[in-house]
Amino acid sequence: MIKGWLTFVFALVSSLMVSAAYGLAFVGPNPETSQLQFTGFSNGSVGATITGPLNVQAGQFQGFFDGDLNGIQADDFFLFFCIDISHVANGGPNPYTRSLGLPATLSSLQQQEVTRLFDDFYPNRTTGTYWNGGVTNFGQFTDANASAAFQLALWEIFFGNGTVVSSPVLATAQGYLAQINGEAGDPVPLGWTFYTFTNGTYQTYLSVEYTQPLRFTPEPGSLILLCVAVLAAWAAAMQRRQTA
Repeated sequence: MIKGWLTFVFALVSSLMVSAAYGLAFVGPNPETSQLQFTGFSNGSVGATITGPLNVQAGQFQGFFDGDLNGIQADDFFLFFCIDISHVANGGPNPYTRSLGLPATLSSLQQQEVTRLFDDFYPNRTTGTYWNGGVTNFGQFTDANASAAFQLALWEIFFGNGTVVSSPVLATAQGYLAQINGEAGDPVPLGWTFYTFTNGTYQTYLSVEYTQPLRFTPEPGSLILLCVAVLAAWAAAMQRRQTA
């Protein structure tokens, strides 16, 4: 009986510890509306001309999303891309609704292409999240050119080949697309979780986490929590045994 209780508690607490230690950036209900603050480009930007014609700056954004509803704090940091070329960005904070998954307007092929793009070219995927007790290197591109080319490739997937008219990094973006198109017959990569952020007035954004496979290294506080839980379960089991 005692062994059964200990096994159950260990499994339960370990599950909770994995979530806490892994540091998933986004928790809470789906969908969820909260405050999003845009703070600029994460690795700089590169100019581009897109259909319109519009002259824009391309690159990955950074900012904060108050997913835990306790005010914008350091652990709300995240990285994201524009997937809306008809609206402008605004620093905010502004109310945004975060929804799990890619936009429903994308075809199955487009969803596969987005997934392959991230799997092949998004930096430091094994880190898994933007925040794990501190800002990580997940999604940190080597320079503005790599960041901008990734953004251009996303626009081409979302809005059609030819959306980007010109850019110093257009050839790099086209190279990304050529590689993922060559993988069309391969299995779709696993482990990527996408989040769409919508406002209605300002740009729609896309963010991502990589959770395959989970890597678990308990922190000291988590180990203490586990020990306390196991001891509590042992004491409860002993009391039941003595009163039986």
